[in-house]
Order: sequence, then structure tokens, then C-alpha cells
Amino acid sequence: MKLTNSELVLLTLLYSEKQMIAGRTLLQKTLYFLNEMLDLDIDFRSYYYGPYSSEITDCLDSLKATGIISENIEQLPAFDFNVTFEPRKYTYFLGDTGKSIAKDIVKTKSSDAEKIKNILSEMKRYGVAHDYKNLSIAAKMHHILKKKNKPMKPEDILEEAKALEWHIDKKEASDAISFLKQIKLIKKA
Repeated sequence: MKLTNSELVLLTLLYSEKQMIAGRTLLQKTLYFLNEMLDLDIDFRSYYYGPYSSEITDCLDSLKATGIISENIEQLPAFDFNVTFEPRKYTYFLGDTGKSIAKDIVKTKSSDAEKIKNILSEMKRYGVAHDYKNLSIAAKMHHILKKKNKPMKPEDILEEAKALEWHIDKKEASDAISFLKQIKLIKKA
């Protein structure tokens, strides 16, 4: 049986450093990559910060409303798009109830839980697990490749990104392609 969105979120938080993720963008992109690598069929669409799922947002709202996860909102000083995408920092974390439920999910869906743990570990090893900007860029590039469903040169991907009003420079694109190859979401040339 496939993981539910709630189970995915809870296991992701459980296996994240300090059982929390700082940033909506980081959480959405982390879940985007888990969705892609686990073939979960969560609907992600093109959005300002890259692939976005309203299903995930609804799931987070439900988990927050029931007290299973908590959200802390911190207003950031002097908002600057060159420094950050988000004017506020949203931190999601497991409380005691969330931890207990997540540990029960680990027992009942141990294979899926282990896969999530390994993918998150791999993302951390490649240095993007906590870097929402680079993870967002990699997600944008992968999303374009998936939608086009054909091999594309980096400059073609950047043209598609421009059409979506996603600003990615050549260095960021190169780093994103390297990451996507490392996690085997695109083939090495």
C-alpha cells in the first residue's frame, strides 16, 4: 500500500536533522524529490519557487490543525530576493504526538520508511538537504525535464525556465544537473 501524504510528511520530518525542516520551500522541494524517487504520484505544478503541491499544503494544514506537527513562523529582517526567496521562515517540526505516530508508521511501513531515510541521507551527502535555494533550482530543472519528457541541453532547460519566470544562471544549472545525476534522476552523459 502506498504511503499517504501525511505518512510521507511525518517520516520526512522524523528523518530530518533535529526532526524539523526550516522553510516552506525546502519542505516542498524535499517532498518533491521524495515523490519523484519513490514514484508516489503527488501532483506538483509549476509555481514561483518551482514545483509546488497544493496536496502537500493541505496535508500540512491538517497535520498542524490536529497538533501532530507544529509550525513556527519567524519574520525575516530586510527582505531581499537576492538573499532569500521567503520573507518569513516557516519551521515545521514533530511534537511528541507526531513523533509517536511517525514511529508507528516506521513499524508498519518499514520498507518505505527505510527508503525515505536513505534518500534524505543521500540528499544530505550531496550537500543540498538544507539548501532550499539549490534544491529549488534542481527541482525546477527536473520538473522541466519531466514535463518535456526528452533529453535537453542545459541552455534549452534555461530557456524553458525563463518562460516560467524562473531565474537560473549557468552555474546554478550546472550544479543542479550534477545533483540530479548524483541522485540518479537524470542519466550521466
